[in-house]
Amino acid sequence: MFAHAKYWLMGSAVLLASMPAFCAEESAGVVSAPVRTAVVKCPGIKDIPFTVDAEQALPLKLAGALSCGETVALLSDTEGYTAQVRTRDGHEGYVALMYLALDAGNSSALVAPKHASAATPVNGVVRWGAGGEGCDEFLSHGRHVESVTANGVTVQVSIQDTGWKYRANIAISNQSGETLEVLPGIITLDELTPKTRSLYASSPEKLAHTPTHQVLWTLVDAVPSRSAVANGAGSTTERLAYRNSAAPDYLSPHVALASAHHGAFDRSQTADLEALSMKPGTVANGQVSAGVMWFDRDSDARELSLRVPAGGLVFDFAFSFEQKK
Repeated sequence: MFAHAKYWLMGSAVLLASMPAFCAEESAGVVSAPVRTAVVKCPGIKDIPFTVDAEQALPLKLAGALSCGETVALLSDTEGYTAQVRTRDGHEGYVALMYLALDAGNSSALVAPKHASAATPVNGVVRWGAGGEGCDEFLSHGRHVESVTANGVTVQVSIQDTGWKYRANIAISNQSGETLEVLPGIITLDELTPKTRSLYASSPEKLAHTPTHQVLWTLVDAVPSRSAVANGAGSTTERLAYRNSAAPDYLSPHVALASAHHGAFDRSQTADLEALSMKPGTVANGQVSAGVMWFDRDSDARELSLRVPAGGLVFDFAFSFEQKK
């Protein structure tokens, strides 16, 4: 009871406050080490998966994804199919050698073990901003994801327009050392332009009775709002290619595989919307909670703000539909 009240009162106070500054560095202690480096090659694809096992046996056990042009530390020196690598944020795994090119430059310090960068909360709020410390963005099954880490908690979100509802995919990863409480009831989506209003969440139980799969379709994928992209942050392509605070993809793969573009979904299939939905509960240290929420839609909306309370903070994400036609 007290935890619910705490989050609710904190969220209400934040909504009355002005928008906080972009992500800023909390800590970035680096321990350099002389190590060979390599650059990730992407022949016609956006990123390369890397796994926890050297054999990369099926089904793949993914440790994350490597972006085009990303520099990694080359830990193994075998003549096998894969090489063991370490990313800039300290994650380790195996990648096929065919996707690596030895880096002739001296960039080992960039990929040496270090503390993951994190955002500094401002008045209890962490706002996502392109290129900011602790802030990341990447494509997950073609959907643009915003990710931010603060106080050991990483929150990742993407928003799609189904033509009927807005669908928000949300993941919360807990590395804080404490147990977190997840309360979907206080996650909010607000339209900022051209109107200012709250978009109310829809019950997955009610949506489950709809005769079509439209809540799983994707007409338009939301992208970062211009207000969240500072001057000098680079183009979307540049930011996706060079991720200074790279994080693993924590979004539920079941959600991504279940949703499709309009007309591509097989209507003979069934989808358990309640099973896909974000649920209240606790997230133990080292665990992830992921799911979907649906919100009311405004066909004229251009800029949206999604706020996710977690770990005593409010994570604020800015999205835009300005590029839709």
